Amino acid sequence: MLAENIRALRKKLGYTQEQIAEYLGVSAAAVTQYETEVRVVPSATVTKLALLFNVDEFELYQENPEQQQLLSAFAFRADELKPQDLKSISEFKKIVLNYFHLSNELNKNE
Repeated sequence: MLAENIRALRKKLGYTQEQIAEYLGVSAAAVTQYETEVRVVPSATVTKLALLFNVDEFELYQENPEQQQLLSAFAFRADELKPQDLKSISEFKKIVLNYFHLSNELNKNE
């Protein structure tokens, strides 16, 4: 499921394997291997991908169609992005995700 989700989210958000590879600091071949389950995805890489794709890490391991709909609202198109742009996007998404979780916790306590 992890490999399928990485590939699906990358394509949905318009990132190339080369862009993801540069963001992660690995080769494009490594990204291909992650997406085809030839190579195990290191946990640090899962963390980086989750930030970039605006999902919790555990969601990369499971099928969740509702989450996919939410992600489309956050789809930054990758037509002319530089590696630093991907880092900035993932940092921004982390802030938004933290805000989302905090809001949910506050709503639970009301």
